Amino acid sequence: MSFGRAVRPQSQVVLAALFVLALAMPARGEELADFHAAVEQATAEYRVAKATLETRGQAETAAAVHRFRDAWQGINERFGKNRPAAFADDEQYDSMFMLVDMRLVGVLLVIDMGNRDAARDGLAPIEETLSRLSARSAPAGR
Repeated sequence: MSFGRAVRPQSQVVLAALFVLALAMPARGEELADFHAAVEQATAEYRVAKATLETRGQAETAAAVHRFRDAWQGINERFGKNRPAAFADDEQYDSMFMLVDMRLVGVLLVIDMGNRDAARDGLAPIEETLSRLSARSAPAGR
């Protein structure tokens, strides 16, 4: 058996393994698209929480804020340590997750106290954060 014939099957296995690895790793563009989709999902939950605050009672509002908080924490768990490249130079990226989460804890506390105005005031700045994240992660041309 010639050397070429002996090496060919091994090189095909190596190439196949590299191909599988390449498919398993998300591309940078896909990572940013996944981040953007997660932000959009959290934004949808935020809007539901705001609408619920204006139209429903304490229990429903607290549940809606908890769902938003879960969506927010999901972004942090997935992208907190492995931030998308678009946020590589953002010095406030890490603290942003903690600050929004702390604000949500405060909102939940004032909901429990029955203070709709304070809850509204607590949610308002989060909308700016979500808008900024969405704009920075939006696909080109959007």
